Amino acid sequence: MRSRRSHGAWILAAAAAAAGCRPPSPTTTVDTPATPAAKPSAPVAAREPVTTVRHGRTFVDAYAWLRNRDDPRTRAYLDAENAFAAKILEPLTPLHDALVAEMRARVVGDDRDPPVRHGGFDYVTRRVAGTEYWVVERTAVGAGPVQVVLDANLRARGHDYYDVGGFTVSPDHQRLAWGEDTSGDERYRVLVIDIATGRSIDELDEPAGASMAWSADSRTLWTTRLDEAHREYQLWRNEPGSGGAPVLSREEDDLRFSLSVARSRDDRWLQLVITSALTSEVHIMDAKRPKAAWRVLEPRRQGIEYDVEHHGDRLFMRTNEGAPEFEVREAVLTKTGHTPWRRFATPAAGETFTGVDVFADHVVVSGRASGLPQIWIHPLEGGARHAITWPDAAYQAYVDDNPEFHSKQLRLGYSSPVSPPSTLAFAMDRKVLTVLEQDPVPEFDASALVLERFDATADDGTAIPITLVRRRDAPGPGPLVLRGYGAYGSSSDADFSRGDLPLLDRGIAIAVAHVRGGGEFGKAWHDGGKLAAKVNSFTDFIRVAEALIARGDTRTDQLAIMGGSAGGLLVGASVNMRPDLFAAVVAEVPFVDVINTMEDATLPLTAAEWEEWGNPEVAAQLAVMAGYSPYDNVAPREYPAMLVTAGYNDPRVGYWEPAKWVAKLRATTTGDAPLLLRTQMGSGHSGTTGRYSALDEHAWVLAFVVEQLEAARPKG
Repeated sequence: MRSRRSHGAWILAAAAAAAGCRPPSPTTTVDTPATPAAKPSAPVAAREPVTTVRHGRTFVDAYAWLRNRDDPRTRAYLDAENAFAAKILEPLTPLHDALVAEMRARVVGDDRDPPVRHGGFDYVTRRVAGTEYWVVERTAVGAGPVQVVLDANLRARGHDYYDVGGFTVSPDHQRLAWGEDTSGDERYRVLVIDIATGRSIDELDEPAGASMAWSADSRTLWTTRLDEAHREYQLWRNEPGSGGAPVLSREEDDLRFSLSVARSRDDRWLQLVITSALTSEVHIMDAKRPKAAWRVLEPRRQGIEYDVEHHGDRLFMRTNEGAPEFEVREAVLTKTGHTPWRRFATPAAGETFTGVDVFADHVVVSGRASGLPQIWIHPLEGGARHAITWPDAAYQAYVDDNPEFHSKQLRLGYSSPVSPPSTLAFAMDRKVLTVLEQDPVPEFDASALVLERFDATADDGTAIPITLVRRRDAPGPGPLVLRGYGAYGSSSDADFSRGDLPLLDRGIAIAVAHVRGGGEFGKAWHDGGKLAAKVNSFTDFIRVAEALIARGDTRTDQLAIMGGSAGGLLVGASVNMRPDLFAAVVAEVPFVDVINTMEDATLPLTAAEWEEWGNPEVAAQLAVMAGYSPYDNVAPREYPAMLVTAGYNDPRVGYWEPAKWVAKLRATTTGDAPLLLRTQMGSGHSGTTGRYSALDEHAWVLAFVVEQLEAARPKG
């Protein structure tokens, strides 16, 4: 299911350069006071109250007009905010430039990932010094020249933004299909080329999703199309280059559900996966018969989630039916259905299963144990499972690209705040773990850092994990940045970030609050921070902040908080509840206008996320949202310094949400701390994504944080 967070694609790193901030429009109608030379005045958005009564509750939205792109005042206001932010941040230019230099010094210009073997070729993603984007190349196994599959640098020419979705090579390895987004709105144009010649075979201009798959004939391409609410609601069968018209194969009418399509690792089957937040349904088709009918495996039942992997006619299903933390079951396909499901693997106490991968001789189960990622290897024909041992107190570990069904070697990814990303190979028969490559990070000394994991205590006694990394020579109390997310059952695992190193170098510690609403401890952890229990996410975050202060890691005047998208909701609600607790706030593309967004089913994601946030049409659910929605709970109080970002083409969190929030905060706060809004006018939810240009944008965020924490230090 799509959510208010970013997503990626097979074998590719994100690659794009977003447009910069525009100067203020000379036709602006924003009410801006005269600007003193020493201190520029902030834009003041016009108030045009719109009053709505919902279930007896009155809501006044004074800035609803900002949603109207056709109103010239909207663009003028965003431009004025960008100009104001640029003016306030201008004195930080030397610091910004130093931060960029420090981050660039830790990026190796010429870089290549270990090859991924697939169908007689070794595929490699590499990056060239001075370029923003990646190049995918391949070589025939054993010999042969290097062949460029796709050079994103060439495709990105002439575009301020460039991103790829659905990168997929045909089974005969002659054709490549991918989706191309040049605005950040995640509406893809599908292109198909002949890999050997680079010749264009076809272009499908319809607004497509990022999901696509080839049938076994390498001539039939399945794609999804988006509706006006950005939902992947149709599945189409295409024959690129044939001149034939696409054929609609499936349309999903339930607004809560979206479609995706994939080919099984054993290449025998196609899968049509239909999912909502709580319910799934899988259809299969013989990959050799693209004009056959789809066959449902298990009809959807509200609240039952499942996904399936294939081993020929054997099925391995991960499901929550009678298993709150999921289990893996096995069955055999028959002409009319399948044999009864039988248990194959069940989680032990403290474990949850999040995924399953099937190979010729092994079943690999991904999940979590004691709140941390884990991967278990099960011999297919019996024998004890094997869990992999990881070296750090907190980390990120995952199953990486493994397209080969008959492989006995499992490719994995691993990193932690003190361990740069590594590509690993696990010999599943011999149970031996090998490091294929660790990303080189110049000027990085892991021994200078300390990584800890400990708990705070929630209001109801629940232990809330905290991951903390700091320099060994910078013990607390001192400046600290606290991050969180806490939604969709997505875990905030402690991974490595080059962008964090400049903060750590300056003695600023970094902590992650693993609050409820995430998936660290499985389904129960997610349920403990959603719908009626959503307030737990915010109070958990506040208790983590208080615990860090009580433990002596930081002080109130040295504590900054950061969150993006649904994490922006987390920090937005938390700062409304306890503005006195934080010295600075960074909210990136924050989901803050909860009620207005969740009652408008024409917006992307809304209907699909009623099961996560609630539906304002339901009185009890409205009451919960009204209690925490950041926009609706702005009140006269002294807010800390805040930097808020938005993407003008963002399909997940409309630019108007952060814009309205900032306008209301500025009109309401009783303090004079900086309040800045920066809108990327040519990008979407992920912002600037080119590997160098992204550093420039990130450096402004870091400069703001460093300046605010330095300004908050006691003098003398």
